[in-house]
Amino acid sequence: MGIVQIVDGLTRDFALRMLTRIFHNYEVSGLAMIFIAAALEEELKTCTELCREVRRMPGPDVPMWQARTAKGDPIAFLRTGVGPEKSTARIRKAFDWIDPDLMLIAGYAGALDPDLKIGDLVAVTNATAFRLNEKHPDWNHIEADTPFDLASVDALMNAGTTGLSIFKGSILSSRHVLGNPEHKNLLFRRFQASVVDMETAFLAREAVARKIPVSALRVISDTARDSFLEPFEYDPDLKLADRARKLLRTGPVNSWREWKNRAATARAALRRFWEIYL
Repeated sequence: MGIVQIVDGLTRDFALRMLTRIFHNYEVSGLAMIFIAAALEEELKTCTELCREVRRMPGPDVPMWQARTAKGDPIAFLRTGVGPEKSTARIRKAFDWIDPDLMLIAGYAGALDPDLKIGDLVAVTNATAFRLNEKHPDWNHIEADTPFDLASVDALMNAGTTGLSIFKGSILSSRHVLGNPEHKNLLFRRFQASVVDMETAFLAREAVARKIPVSALRVISDTARDSFLEPFEYDPDLKLADRARKLLRTGPVNSWREWKNRAATARAALRRFWEIYL
């Protein structure tokens, strides 16, 4: 082993010991640490902008921050990125550095329940990953993993007593964007799930494996009837070039603009939740 590798190892070990000491001090002071994970920076900002002493954590090579709430409680944040592969890789690295009392997954999701509206919040009761069968990759052959029961649902629901629209419901997590209303309806009828996203079940699996309590709050950014994300949905019957042509024909800029308008409403609702919850 060369001197550079030795120094690098010592530096990492020192940083890990310092961070462990920081979070140990939180524990001995009787304060529980919440760890918030969200795919996008704009989702995290709905919470970090309400905190103080926000600073980037120096050790992990993933986008993590630590802070204190307005009440002085310790809190940490991870931007997981979008999708199961990136989010799983980042959460594994994050768990090398911290051992939180609770991981709270938060951010946008699509509605499967036709009664949910833009800006409605869903306290997730359980999370299930699903996929299309490899040999028969069509919507008549859907495979689902074992669901993970999530924690602290009632604590999330308590914010609803202040006027926010918060509902209990389960979530399905997909490896691909879901935008076709017919496919959303199919999943709702088969699984009775309220919402769909691309991270929750995959992140929950990592937390459960480490015996870390995990909860999730999702805010609706597209309804069950919305179709503007359909051009981005994975279609196993189309080759890559055909998918690109389909996307160009439908006008991706307009779809993106429509989603951003809805996301602004969702983001405002999520911020109001943090103002109450924290």
